[in-house]
Amino acid sequence: MDLSCIGIGAGPSNLSLACQIHEQIGHGALFLDRQVDFRWHPGSAFDSSELQVSHIKDLVTLVNPRSAYTFINYLHENGRLYHFLNAQFDAVLRAEFEQYLNWAFRRNPLVRGGETVREIRYDGEFRVRTGDAVLSARDLVVGIGKQARIPPQFQGWIGRNLFHSSDLLHIHPEVRHKHVCVVGGGQSGAEVLLHLVGGPRERRPASITWVSQRENYLPLDNSPFTNELFMPCFSDRFAAMSEPQRKLFLRRFVLASDGISDRTLRAVYQALYRHEFLEPDLCDIALRPGCNVSRCINAGAGHNLTLQRGLGDVEEVTADIVILATGYENAVPSFLEPMADRLQQTDNELVINEDFSVCWDGPRDRRIFVQNANHGQRGLADPNLSLLAWRARRILDSLLQRAPCANPEHPGFISRTTVESWPDPVAEEMGSGI
Repeated sequence: MDLSCIGIGAGPSNLSLACQIHEQIGHGALFLDRQVDFRWHPGSAFDSSELQVSHIKDLVTLVNPRSAYTFINYLHENGRLYHFLNAQFDAVLRAEFEQYLNWAFRRNPLVRGGETVREIRYDGEFRVRTGDAVLSARDLVVGIGKQARIPPQFQGWIGRNLFHSSDLLHIHPEVRHKHVCVVGGGQSGAEVLLHLVGGPRERRPASITWVSQRENYLPLDNSPFTNELFMPCFSDRFAAMSEPQRKLFLRRFVLASDGISDRTLRAVYQALYRHEFLEPDLCDIALRPGCNVSRCINAGAGHNLTLQRGLGDVEEVTADIVILATGYENAVPSFLEPMADRLQQTDNELVINEDFSVCWDGPRDRRIFVQNANHGQRGLADPNLSLLAWRARRILDSLLQRAPCANPEHPGFISRTTVESWPDPVAEEMGSGI
């Protein structure tokens, strides 16, 4: 089967592109996903989790608000638009947004679930081998997301008693009367803590230690001027910076994408209040901000963690269960290994052009696009939903070999940042959020 474009993965990034291709062209592309139904981080989809961005930042609205694939049309077609308005949610529940994404996944004829890509080779065309067939395409779009980040000190210990937060709801560890350590002071760490203390009293842990490298549990910066960093014009400005400037910028503004929402912080504080004053002796909760886990070793059924503040202040913590809310990182997917030495890489990212196509040694008219894999080259908004639709539109414009057709936006109220104007910025040290 010969196609103009094959998408590997149909998560939010490639699903946005699939919806735009379906409505503008209607054929010539196929998006393959190993899931039969869409699931969005199912291992950490807690009931109370909320989007950290507006529901307007859905698959298509910001490039085509008239699309049939908008979140608003999903509510309308499912007979709950008025109810949604009346509910007056401060933020959309991730569970509902996942339902919306599954609705788009299932109604788009260009998306095929239950197809696992095994290998991709190039011989003048891209040959995509799945479990059932070999498909050919002129161009590829890889949008499979990132893999769980496991810091070096924890590698080798992964199992049912030490695991990444993305697997929590898959593993369902028995935490009753256990000592649990949560490592990571961002949104995921906060949601894990709330999940642990929100269960029935008789099933709660004996203790929870929450560790973060940051000096405090810090809020997401969702203020208007900071949000200009999540506009298309700034993505291009960021790409034009020097590499030292980009690295400094990501450190300086890390809380624009990696802080904890105000509602979640408030919920955590209220949970601490209840456990301290209203439900004493039920579960001992200890907060350890400003700490780095310098060592982790096996200790019987659990693990011994060495927490270090600065150079000399050391604390030993023994935990039956360790949950790593340590974020995600890029990795060249195994199906690209036959071509890996042909793809240009830098700092654990595939080097991309302005249209998100990878720099490689193949013909210029045969391209591999990547989505949600270029935080270092495209900035804070790259793994975020904010530029989802815009990025897919830019890729579609390139696939169709046309000039960008999205309506131009005002360039923003902030013309330049201090970081952009520095000729040779000096790196500053900040915590990485774990």
